[in-house]
Amino acid sequence: MVYKLKIRAKYGEVEIPFETLEDLKEKIQNINLEDVNKIVTEKFKNVVWEMRQPKPGFEDIYRFTIDGLVELITIPSTKAETVALVLFAYSPVPASTQQIDLSSGVKGSASLILTHPSYKKYFNRTEDGKYILTQEGLDWVINKIIPKLRQKVRK
Repeated sequence: MVYKLKIRAKYGEVEIPFETLEDLKEKIQNINLEDVNKIVTEKFKNVVWEMRQPKPGFEDIYRFTIDGLVELITIPSTKAETVALVLFAYSPVPASTQQIDLSSGVKGSASLILTHPSYKKYFNRTEDGKYILTQEGLDWVINKIIPKLRQKVRK
């Protein structure tokens, strides 16, 4: 049986067919996605790539830039809420501290917010040093931050 692994990239999807785990391992080792990205973007540098879209129902809260960064339409009142909202936008994809800093406007978000004892319960650091929301963080964004933003906009 042939399986397919699909990987979404900035320029589209990369599909890797495989039959066994060994076959998959071998094919993955032979592909350098950074090189693929470089080749594709150089060849098609004048092509406008489709931008990532916000989660349905949250188009009034954020959007993505052509560079793949989050652009908040309405800014929360605190830096911690802003960082959490940015991570919500990137979710389920983990975000680097550079992406978080650029998208939130909070410089040094890792030391100021992400690892701060008061907020640590909302964020998880992945093995590769990126960040995602915990379940508690997701609940915080959906049940507290976003309703507060929408109420602020209505006033």
